[in-house]
Amino acid sequence: MCALQTPARGRAGGFTDWVGPAAACRRRVADAFLDTFSAWGYEYLATPLVEPLETVAAGVGGGRQADLFRFMDADGRLLALVGERTVSVARVVATQLRTRSFPLRLCYSGPVLFNRPPLGGRRRETMQAGCELVGHGGLEADAECLAVAAAALEAAGITGVQIDVGHADFVPSLLAAAHLDADSRSRVARALRHRDLVAVETALEGTEAGAAERALLLAFPTLRGGRELLDSAGARLSEGCRRSLDELARLWDLLDTHGITDRVHLDLGAVRDWDYYTGPTFELFSAELGFPLGSGGRYDRLLASFGLDAPATGFVLHVDRCCDALQRSSGPVAPAPVLRILYARGRAAEAMAVAVELRRRGLRVALDLTPAEESAFEPGVRAAWVDAAGVLSWHWPGHSGSGLDGLVAAIPLLRGGQP
Repeated sequence: MCALQTPARGRAGGFTDWVGPAAACRRRVADAFLDTFSAWGYEYLATPLVEPLETVAAGVGGGRQADLFRFMDADGRLLALVGERTVSVARVVATQLRTRSFPLRLCYSGPVLFNRPPLGGRRRETMQAGCELVGHGGLEADAECLAVAAAALEAAGITGVQIDVGHADFVPSLLAAAHLDADSRSRVARALRHRDLVAVETALEGTEAGAAERALLLAFPTLRGGRELLDSAGARLSEGCRRSLDELARLWDLLDTHGITDRVHLDLGAVRDWDYYTGPTFELFSAELGFPLGSGGRYDRLLASFGLDAPATGFVLHVDRCCDALQRSSGPVAPAPVLRILYARGRAAEAMAVAVELRRRGLRVALDLTPAEESAFEPGVRAAWVDAAGVLSWHWPGHSGSGLDGLVAAIPLLRGGQP
């Protein structure tokens, strides 16, 4: 793990102190995500950590509301700490941004909190970053969000990413085509969520489910693959079921133009939140973790909860999980080294000028607060020295020299290849 996971005195369970390289990793990953979002034209939006409970409830199902930290405002109104930020973005769009030209490209980064037992080291506070593309109902928007998410992970240095793509309408349409009564449909859906094929088969016994629908429902774990999966699955289905497969086929072609189908797997057995998602959905994984690094999909009904009927799609990336993946793949990421500047008595102004110039050029510099003796300037440490005559000399492991021009010229070497 990037973060210190051992219990700390005075710290609540499930909450983490990010210290040293772990903190640097977290900031670097979040910055890489936001820089990528900006490069794709997404505008940064900051929303509160606290929302009225009824606002959060507009986009969070009743079961998940139990995971929220809830408390009462001074006026008696119920408030909640947000467990995700898409609902907050939707509120802002529907109120403050509704007169803007659509589509809107918005991004965010910030903490979210969960009121759940910290079992097995589960975090109760995590950092998320994500994008929302509001006001475009076409698959082009879904493909862009997928491509942005993949680009952001790549920019953060996370390799070997796999993207599992499904469709929120496939399973409901399959259940509808199977002519199941409400009770049977509920039992099959519950079994599918748990990927319990024995329970699926039991729930289908005695129903009027057709052979094709029954076969697909029992083959859910195998409904994964590439573009060819859509043809083999769709050949046996009714038109209503094929509609979601046709959308996935068109989405695949769009993802191919983005050049990311080499890391995409179609997963027709993906069972996501059917009450929330309305179209293509996706999750992003790495070989280092069993949990998704991020997820997203189309959610065309959410904005209507705030009085604005507009389509939307988006995704969230879990910054802390991404740091875990980096830690496991390459070890702790050390921060860029710092150059210490020492100076003789009466040479503080010259040392300050050197520090200002080096910082302007992007080098990390720590200027001593008081004069030092020349004996404090030891070869082999990352340091520069302004002596009593105002002459600058410097040492870095493997490099040394004198003069500001020489030090400036050596900055790429002193960074050790780090940005």
